[in-house]
Amino acid sequence: MAKTFIIVILGAIVIYGVSNLIINQNIYEMSEETIDSYSQTKVRNIGNSAVEIIKVRIAEDNSYRVTTAQAMNLDEGTATFRVIDTTYSGESLIKIAVSSNYLDNNKCIEAFVKIESSLPNFLNKGVMGEKEITFNGDQIAVRDTNNPNLNADVHSNQLVKMNGSNYFFEGFITSAGDIVVGGTNINIVPNSNPQNSPVTKKNVSPISIPDFIATNHLAKATQTYNGDKTFSGNLTLGTKSSPAIIYVKGKVIMNSTNVTGYGLIIAENDIEIYGSVSINSANSKFSQFGMFTSGKMIMNNANKTVEATIYSQKETILNNQNINVIGSITSKDKVTFNALQNKLYYKPADESIIGPFFPITPKRPKIAHWYE
Repeated sequence: MAKTFIIVILGAIVIYGVSNLIINQNIYEMSEETIDSYSQTKVRNIGNSAVEIIKVRIAEDNSYRVTTAQAMNLDEGTATFRVIDTTYSGESLIKIAVSSNYLDNNKCIEAFVKIESSLPNFLNKGVMGEKEITFNGDQIAVRDTNNPNLNADVHSNQLVKMNGSNYFFEGFITSAGDIVVGGTNINIVPNSNPQNSPVTKKNVSPISIPDFIATNHLAKATQTYNGDKTFSGNLTLGTKSSPAIIYVKGKVIMNSTNVTGYGLIIAENDIEIYGSVSINSANSKFSQFGMFTSGKMIMNNANKTVEATIYSQKETILNNQNINVIGSITSKDKVTFNALQNKLYYKPADESIIGPFFPITPKRPKIAHWYE
């Protein structure tokens, strides 16, 4: 009887011990799984947070890139990242590559980001005209500037004419009216064409271009001249956060001018350019100097370079050969490239010089593709 009782007690103890070990093992494994699940969730959240932080940086500065890996500390973990320009399926995008770490867990994320311009549509072209845009002469080009993923588009609300030979366009050519090709060897190759769309399109919807009436903006001037004004030599403007606005109540002549800083010149009458207009310490991505006129924009001398965002109420004319414009041309009238080897290298306007005159709706970068 006593032996039986002892055997029962010992058996119960063994069963209890084994059961306890099993329970403890199960609790341990569940704890490990819970910790691992938590760590995996946290390391993913760290990676996602890093992407969102980088998107904000890109929104604040569209030129923000990080070609050499950098690290940031986030929520008791780390994220190593790179930000580079890339092309994905023929589309120009920014690649954000993030490797996040927490405890023993690692997560790799690749986000491909698209930046949509905040500028009004009529300022998003290399050459934009209300009336005819005419290319005369040979070896004319409209290309990108330091951004081979950017399209340098041409658009007219009436008619585009190409009369010469050996032309090269790195963007689409569109017209609300007709497109007339009278020349030969016309090469139209957009930098970005992911949908393989036709490179020329006519009878498209017109793009509204507002009138530019200089007198409407007199009160915005930081400096005013009461008559005609010639600018030559060095011209110092403002900063990105506080651009200079120079107002001229007459005609402007630009004669070999070296511009420093951010800002623009507004003229009530024509602007005539006889010498190069160059930018000291130029922004590599955006045009920081503008010339807006209620009259004509006329470029007269050969072998000159003009770095500016140009906006004219009347015709813009490139009269002589080898005139290079670095920026963009927008006209409420006609645009005419008159001579041999005229070229426009498209550089979008910096929002700081456009904001005082035209509404800008900020747009955040959008995720086009996401892999993890």
